[in-house]
Amino acid sequence: MMRNLETSSRWMVLFLLVASAGLYIGTAGSPALDDEDVDAAHALVSQEMLARHNFVVMYMDGIRYLIRPPMHFWLVAASYELLGESEFATRLPVGLAILGIVLLTFEFADRFFGPRAGLYSALVVATSVGMFIFTRNMIPEAIYTVAFEGIFYLFLRSWTGSLDSRVGYWGAAVLCAFAVMTRALIGLLFPLAGIAAFITMTHGWRRWRELRLFSSSVIFLALAAPWHILAAIRTPGFFWAYFINEHINRALGTRLPHDYGAVPLWAWWSAHLVWLFPWSFFFPLALRQLPLPIRAWNNSKDPSVQARLLLFGWAGVILLFFTFESGSRLEYYSFGAWPAMAMLLGAGIARAEETEQHWLRPVRRVLAALAVCFALTAGYFIWGTIHISAAKDVADHLEMRSPENYMTGMVHLLDLTPESVADLRFPIVLSSVSVLIGFVAAWALQERGIQWVPNIALAFGMVGFIIAAHIAHNVLNPTLSSRSLALEMNKFLLPDDQVALYGDIRVAPGIAFYSHRNVLLYNATGSNLEFGSHYPDAPKRFFDDLDFSNLWVGGERVFLVVPAEHKQEVRERFPATSIWVFAESGGKIVYVNQPMKKEPSLRVRLD
Repeated sequence: MMRNLETSSRWMVLFLLVASAGLYIGTAGSPALDDEDVDAAHALVSQEMLARHNFVVMYMDGIRYLIRPPMHFWLVAASYELLGESEFATRLPVGLAILGIVLLTFEFADRFFGPRAGLYSALVVATSVGMFIFTRNMIPEAIYTVAFEGIFYLFLRSWTGSLDSRVGYWGAAVLCAFAVMTRALIGLLFPLAGIAAFITMTHGWRRWRELRLFSSSVIFLALAAPWHILAAIRTPGFFWAYFINEHINRALGTRLPHDYGAVPLWAWWSAHLVWLFPWSFFFPLALRQLPLPIRAWNNSKDPSVQARLLLFGWAGVILLFFTFESGSRLEYYSFGAWPAMAMLLGAGIARAEETEQHWLRPVRRVLAALAVCFALTAGYFIWGTIHISAAKDVADHLEMRSPENYMTGMVHLLDLTPESVADLRFPIVLSSVSVLIGFVAAWALQERGIQWVPNIALAFGMVGFIIAAHIAHNVLNPTLSSRSLALEMNKFLLPDDQVALYGDIRVAPGIAFYSHRNVLLYNATGSNLEFGSHYPDAPKRFFDDLDFSNLWVGGERVFLVVPAEHKQEVRERFPATSIWVFAESGGKIVYVNQPMKKEPSLRVRLD
């Protein structure tokens, strides 16, 4: 029986990898890059890195960009070199990282908890809501998380004696350097703190000589130090900007500029029910994986017990860190702990099935009831907007805000209005039907005493939900991206033309990315490019009213991209005879200071 289950599980994981590739790589080609400082703006850094052939000092819009480590930008630049500059190439490194997490999660949980737990853990990783949502933009969470998981896996294999210590600890040191080059100091802090917590819980400090601390430290420094040293040599002030201002001051909430937010603690903790949905409803089973009694921790030689303790230490360190660090706490900052939580969930569900505990049926019933409520709610909203036609420009049905107000990743949900349901009918129907069928099937199968298949049904329901979320992102993308405006401008831009954004680079970094032009920043405040703009060789990018007015009435043609919320404010700054509308789309307007000699193909509005 176990042999059949093991074979079946491995086939299912193979299928899951194929499905994951479809979900995370198959969807990477669309939509266009979002106008955020963590998507099109980050892609702009990789684009400029490749153009300059400078892989030490990073630039954004021609200005030194000193607040991020380079690994993710290197990977995307390499992807551009191989595949060309595209949305697919931008998202490919993160998509591959997710596949790595799925594979490593199965291997980790399978080795220490069994094939059933390995399958369920991989399902949790592949089909959780947050795993998909927070891999749509160019943020490094998935990349450093796969490094974290590799570090803890190699450490535990060596610690339990199933892997040569040189391979395990030296390999962990290599991955730790990779994590630092991807996510800076927490790439070192979280793995070390998690391992230290584990060793403390198991009273294992007497074995510290086994860790090969000296040789592992040499390997780590040999890989992690060179870039930091070169960046400091080539950029005076790098250490203050990178380590003090970006890391310490940001953690304290005193970093300048203050262009970031902190999610309230109650909301941050509660959001984990969403990010790991639907598997988060099995959290009580995960908590039951904590080995008891505590006094037996240091006596246990069981690898599965030690694995559970390590997972609790790994997840606990990250969750507690951001519980107390309130200066900058975004929704996805616990991403690095999610594989550990997924494995505890997978092991908990597997144990509940194997021991025929009655915890599973109530959870299945709750999820089935939620699916029914979701379907009824979706039907209510769709019926209420049946008389509303889909908008030619989805921005007409959204509550658009100035880009400076988007300080957290999910704040765009506040843009939705009842009218926007008319634009999202198909993804709403697809998501509600998929969840309803998958969750109700899981409940029905559980009631009949069938094992492991209910979790497959639950996962299939989430696959439909994820595909629907991708479709919805495509529908809303015109309001999130400026690609259409950039492509229209490209038809008329001449070499001497200037392009400007009204506000910081986050207003529309896609304009710079898709037009392959540096942009001027008019009336920008709180920009993270300000520090880099003070270097003697930095080009002039920041313009105040006087500077820009002189440019606007000069001889050069200037295109100015303005969020719709500021259009009246901008028109009042210039004489009516000096400003013309070039195009409008997705809550942004492009003004030009000279009448166009040739009418653009979409003169007033891009649909």
